[in-house]
Amino acid sequence: MDPYREYQDYVMASRLLVASGLSREILTLAQYARLRLKRLELARARRFRELEALDRRLRYGFWTDPLRLREHLRPLRDSPYLADPEAFERLLFPEERARLRYPGQAGEYYLGWLRLPPLLMEPWAFEEALRAQEEKGRALPLFLNAFHLGPGGREGPWRGR
Repeated sequence: MDPYREYQDYVMASRLLVASGLSREILTLAQYARLRLKRLELARARRFRELEALDRRLRYGFWTDPLRLREHLRPLRDSPYLADPEAFERLLFPEERARLRYPGQAGEYYLGWLRLPPLLMEPWAFEEALRAQEEKGRALPLFLNAFHLGPGGREGPWRGR
């Protein structure tokens, strides 16, 4: 997986959890990268208990692992951000929404993952939904300010990516 896409997924999961009062932490890109390297070390050393704890902190697989997503959805079931794509995009800054190809694009992508957990016992439907999600993922730009704003808040090297 693209490490920038992985970070963007982490941030969107974290913003959802923070906005819902279930977390208080959103790591910067540099902090996330350091912990991601630590995750690789833990996996190589087969230190699975520490790895699992770090995975929770990194929200590893939050969107893409249907079993973890189902677990995370329980306390979020009444979240107004899950109501529709536009509601979800209230988690984005205005500049981030402006980087999307159309209103609701990020919301459609992230809320699309919510279809997968109920389909686990229907392999053909699950595969079809997963393919649709992957297609939406390829079309979704890197929209986070962290990728676009350089020092002093100016547009940085990620512009147009």
